[in-house]
Parts: sequence; C-alpha cells; structure tokens
Amino acid sequence: MLPTFVIGLREGLEAALIVGIIASFLAQQGRRDALKKVWLGVAIAVAICVAVGVGLQIYSSDLPQKQQEQLETVIGAIAVVMVSYMVLWMKRHSRDLRKDLEGAAGRALTEGSASALVLMAFLAVLREGFETSVFLLATFNESDNPAYGGTGAALGVVLAAVIGYGIYRGGVRINLSRFFRVTGLVLILVAAGLVATALMTAVEGGWLEQGTRAFDLSWLVRPGTPTSSVATGVLGIQPYPDWTMVTGWLVYAIPMAAVVLWPARARKAPAPPPAAGPPPPVTTDRPAPYPSPYVRNPQQELTVTPRATHRRALACAATVISAGLLLAACGGDKDDSKGSGSADGKNASAKSATVAIAISDKDCAPDPATVTAGTVKFDISNKGSAKVTEAELLDGGKILGEKENLTPGLSGDFTLNLDAGKYQIYCPGAKTEKTDFTVTGAAKKTWKDDPALVAATQQYATWVTGEVKELVTGTDAFTAAVKAGKTDEAKTLYGKARIHYERIEPTAEIWGDIDGRIDGRIDDAPTAADFTGFHRIEQALWEKNSTAGLGALADQLSADVHDLYTKVQTVEYQPAAIANGATDLVNEIQSSKITGEEERYSHIDLLDFDGNLAGANEAVTVLLPVLKAKDPTLAATVTQRYQATATALKAYAATPGYENSGYVDYRKVTDAQRRVLAQAVDAYAESVSKIAGKIA
Repeated sequence: MLPTFVIGLREGLEAALIVGIIASFLAQQGRRDALKKVWLGVAIAVAICVAVGVGLQIYSSDLPQKQQEQLETVIGAIAVVMVSYMVLWMKRHSRDLRKDLEGAAGRALTEGSASALVLMAFLAVLREGFETSVFLLATFNESDNPAYGGTGAALGVVLAAVIGYGIYRGGVRINLSRFFRVTGLVLILVAAGLVATALMTAVEGGWLEQGTRAFDLSWLVRPGTPTSSVATGVLGIQPYPDWTMVTGWLVYAIPMAAVVLWPARARKAPAPPPAAGPPPPVTTDRPAPYPSPYVRNPQQELTVTPRATHRRALACAATVISAGLLLAACGGDKDDSKGSGSADGKNASAKSATVAIAISDKDCAPDPATVTAGTVKFDISNKGSAKVTEAELLDGGKILGEKENLTPGLSGDFTLNLDAGKYQIYCPGAKTEKTDFTVTGAAKKTWKDDPALVAATQQYATWVTGEVKELVTGTDAFTAAVKAGKTDEAKTLYGKARIHYERIEPTAEIWGDIDGRIDGRIDDAPTAADFTGFHRIEQALWEKNSTAGLGALADQLSADVHDLYTKVQTVEYQPAAIANGATDLVNEIQSSKITGEEERYSHIDLLDFDGNLAGANEAVTVLLPVLKAKDPTLAATVTQRYQATATALKAYAATPGYENSGYVDYRKVTDAQRRVLAQAVDAYAESVSKIAGKIA
C-alpha cells in the first residue's frame, strides 16, 4: 500500500501543483471563462489515463503466461525509466517550479491567449496520468494484493488533490524541495524493486537465463505476513532472489540514492557586470533551472565550483561501486556454478556411475550404454528438441525413473540403485523411442543392507497402499454420483477423490498406460476416444454442467483405479526411487499446478497442489532419519523450505474440508501471487532433488 500511496501522492501532486498554480493565476486575473476550460481539460485527461491503465491491464490478462511475463518486463522497464526521469527532473526544478509557471502564464495572457494555459493544464495531467498508469500497473504486477495497492494509490491521489486545492486557494505552503527529496528516495527504492522484478519476469518470459540463487530470505519474506508486504511491496525483495535480481537492484539503487540524497546547492547571485567588456563568468553551485528568460542570461558563461565537482565525484564513485558489484556478482555466478558442479561431479564419480542422456528428435541414447550394478545417476538434457521432452528408464513395462517437461535448453537428473539386467531408455515421440541399456555384475552393497533404509521403504509402501485404498473409496463414490446424474454431488466428490491420486502420482506413473487413462489430459489424447478418466468427466461436469453420457467413462475410471490398487501391492520401493518421486511431485506443482494447466475446467488447482506437496513431504519424511545422519544441513533446509511452501499455500485456504476443494478458485490467484508460490516451490524442489544422491 505504501508504494502505491507514494506514487499516487507524488504524481498527483505534480499535476495538482501545475493545475493549482494555473487556476490560482487565472482566478486572480478574473478569467473565470478560461478556468472552466481548465477543469474540463483536467477531467478529460484523467478519463484518458484511467482508460489507458484499464486497457493495459485487460490486454495483459488475455495473453498467454509467457507473453504476460514479457509484457510485464516491458511495462516494468518503462516505469523505471519514467520514475527515474521524474525524480531527477523534480530535484533540479522543484524550487523554481511556481515562478517558472507563473512567468509562462503571464506571458500567455499578455499575448492574449488563455488557450495555452488550458492546454498546459491538460498536458500536465495527461503526462502525470500516463506515468502513474504505467508505474501503478508495474507495481500491481509485483504486489500480492492489488486491491490493497489500489486503495493506497487512491488515497495518495486524493491527498494530492486536497493539497492542490489548498495551493489554489492560497492556504497551503509546503517545502517542495524537501517533499520531493523524501518521496524521491521512497520511489527509488520502489523502482529498484521493479528493476529486480523486471529481471525476474524476463527470465520467466524466456528473455534471460536463470541466475544462481543469492540468498534464502524465506524467513523474512513469508507470504501473507506484514514483513512480506513491506519487503516485497516496497523494496521488491523476493523470498529466493538470484544474483541477477540482487545486482540489478544494487546497480540502480546506489547511484540514484546518492544523487537524490546529496544536498541541494545554494545559488549565488551573479556579480554585476562591469561597465565595459564581455560579461564575467557566473559562479554557481547548481545548474540553472528549466530554461527561462527570467533566470539567467544565456550568454553568460557557467563555472562549476569545487562543491559541484565533489557531488559529481560521489555519483561517479557510486556508479563504480555498482559496476564492481555487477562484475563481482557475475563472476560469483560463474565460479559458484563451476564449484558446485565440480563438487557434485566428484561426489557422483566417487559414489555412482553417471549416464548422460541427450534428448533429440532422433533418440535419447544413453552414454555409456553399459554400467556396473549399483548406484546410477542419469543426467538428462534437451539441447533443441521441441517434440521430445521426457526420458524414462523402463524395466519391462514399469517406469523406474523419469524426467518430464524438459523443453529445449532444460536439463534434469534422477538417481537409482540398479541390479544387473536389461533395461531400456524410452523417449516418447523420438524417431527411435527405445534404446537398450545394460547393467552388469552385482553391487557389493545395496540399500537393503541398511536397516534404516529398509524401514523407510516399508513405511512408504504402507502409506501408499493406504492412500490408494482411499482413492478407490473416493473414486467409487464419485463415479456413483456421476452415474446417478447427481451433478452437484459429483462436483463435490471430484476433489475428494483427486487429492489421493495427486499424493501417490509417482507410484501410479510406474504403469504409464494406467496413469494415462486415469489422469490424462485432452492434450495427451491422440483421439477424442482416448481422452478418459478424471479430466474427461471434469470437462463435462464444469463445461456442460451435466452427467449425460458419462456412464461408461465412470465405469472405466473406477475399474482403472481398482486395477491400480491391485498392482500397487506388488511394488518394491527403493530409497532413491522414493526420493525421485518426491522431486517429481514438486516439479509437477511447477509444471501443471502453478500454471493452472491441469484442473482447467474445475479450477481446483490448489487442491492438487496440496496433494502433490503432501505426497512429496511423506516421501521426504520416511527418508529424513537417514538424511539427517548423512547430511544434517540438507535435512534442515528441506524441512524449512517445505514449511515455507506449506505456509505460502495456506494463505489461499477457503472453507474447511473439501466442499469447495478447501481453497480459493485458482482463477482468483493473481500472476504476482503465482510467482510467489512458484518461488517457494522452486526452492523446495532444489533441495529435494539432492536427497536421492545423498542416500543412494
């Protein structure tokens, strides 16, 4: 609320000052006819600016997610440029604003035209209004509560109008230089936050590469708390900023703050010119204000005093410091990345075999194609294939491990303990979809020799069986309501069944055909007849508000879920697979819940988010005793980041239970709020992805 209040007050006061001074001058001159035109011009300008702001918001909301991020980047950059120009211009001219305006007004009336004053007022409001629209739109995109920010902006504009009216009536006197210095500093901090946010949206829009994470500030920036509102809303601080965002913030804020906070220089009166000869140079501590014939003689020579030189030196020093920070941050990114990669690589080579899989349109052949039994890490990358985006390790018809949603430029990994045998690497959509992969020999020591890991797998198996049993019960109730034509009841029961599936999704995905029938989306189905399961029924319930013709689909869904329950009883889990499943669940939140892709008809995406998060947490919990013994720091980080993610999700809880899914309709969650959720999930995913390598 504070940033938008300051924006509304600052921009509104600039326009109010200009209009108030012009109106006061016209009133003193008895030109009531021109005064009415001034107010009319102001009203038209305000209407145009509001229309521009609303139009930009509507246009951006209709764009796909990636284009929205790109538009937000552009708007943020424009807003930063505008506020920077405004702050610097007003610092230089605030003292002489009234005198210059009254001088211009007097000349206009002397020339017999009041139209120039009407146009001046109109353009002043239009200019400030345009700046306000862009700046507020950029700030709203960053805010997690646009309504709260809108109230702040409205209060700021109202206060500015009151001050402007007071100036018009002659009863208000304010120190403009001090006012604009204080508000200028606040706006610089806000603009620095917009710089960081613009860099973040540029990454999300695909214009920049993701930088290395700089800090973990989730202890300070917790969604829904007052500190989060101040840190994110005023300073643009995110829970998990990367070095690109931090550097951008510092490079902008340090030089701008140095310029604004440096004391203004007092003007020295020019010495009287001698009787003859050229005019002497004028020595002044500050540049002349906005060009005016009443301020200085254009023919006079300007000499800068040592004090002005000192200020320029400070600004240069601030810029040099910022540039140094930029270079240090960039260098740190590079070194940290190499160091981290080297360390991980050494650990991997010491403890496990590493297999590289490069996804392409042709295939996803493993390198090497043969390894010794034991712990194997699969590094998967997609260098440029748009149609092949996943790779799986198959043992017969079972999926042992996989990485999905690897679009061009992305990479990922998973780790497994493998016994000797014949396997296949499977990449759906490639020219050669399956490539043989061989494991030879016998591992000297496996996870089965560790009682703690054996206990973890048994505990997880019991939990999965219980969840699938709940899934069967919930699905049977849901399909019964569908077959009975009870649309409203079916909608209520839909979420109750879905959450159990979302919790055990990695296990269900072991059998890809069953998972596709139960949880496939319309995009995955080759033909309309292949679109079945939960989401096919969801589409009819919410789009058509009808159960007509869904009987056969309901029967198939129920049968598939019962089949899944039977197959789950035969699964032998291994610790690395459990850890990989936790990673997959968290990544699933990012790829289909944060985007709103999965529950596109019912919009209960936050319930699915809850299910994935609970499933990941259960997998981590059973492994946590072993992880604490091997890497207590990672164990503490995983726990803390889970709590931060759960807290971020809890902010959107609605009514108790699942009558309405227990969470707000996902369409009500703004882009800025989705980014906050995504940042928490991303940090959690990063820590969870390290568990498999530690316990394998």
